[in-house]
Amino acid sequence: MKPTDPDLHAVAPRRRRLRAIAPAGIALALALVASACGASASATAGRVPTVHEYLSILTGGMVKRPGWPKYVPADVVIPAGARVVVTISSFDDGTAPMPSLQTRYDKVFGTTGGSETVNGRRVTAIPNEDLAHTFTVPTLGINVPIPATTPHGPDGITPVNVTFSFVAPKAGTYRFECMAPCGSGPTGMGGPMDTFGWMEGNITVT
Repeated sequence: MKPTDPDLHAVAPRRRRLRAIAPAGIALALALVASACGASASATAGRVPTVHEYLSILTGGMVKRPGWPKYVPADVVIPAGARVVVTISSFDDGTAPMPSLQTRYDKVFGTTGGSETVNGRRVTAIPNEDLAHTFTVPTLGINVPIPATTPHGPDGITPVNVTFSFVAPKAGTYRFECMAPCGSGPTGMGGPMDTFGWMEGNITVT
């Protein structure tokens, strides 16, 4: 269920710039999606295992549904107590800045060290005007802002890569979602924003 904070209903419509994606860009996205199915875990006796998870944010144009960005995969399974390293590759070059009362979501919190890396550069926040999406797990107190990527020429987009880590909690199912107004409707909070499998998904801890 989406948050019911009154200020969430005041968000402005998203300013999305739809661009054609080159076949090479789509191929790269599909490769990243495929790699998500093969997350690896390594552990030695007496040490906490490390699990690597890979997600992509595809644009509506890439999934043939304009205006509907999509997290892929929408279901992530991790072992309890593991150190989880997540890399999100976003192909979206549209921005979805938060309204002034919600700008806490342009800051990183709940991750290891309270930071993330963007294309290898450590940051603790993303300028609101550059915000495209977030990876937010309300029940775990995790928020990771994701900036819009930059188009590279007329033929395609190179993704922006955001990496962060956290320690997996006890077994259970935890919902992740985007808090930026990247959807449809007058507030930008409709469509993919409140449809499971698009900008919402599950983390299952076993």
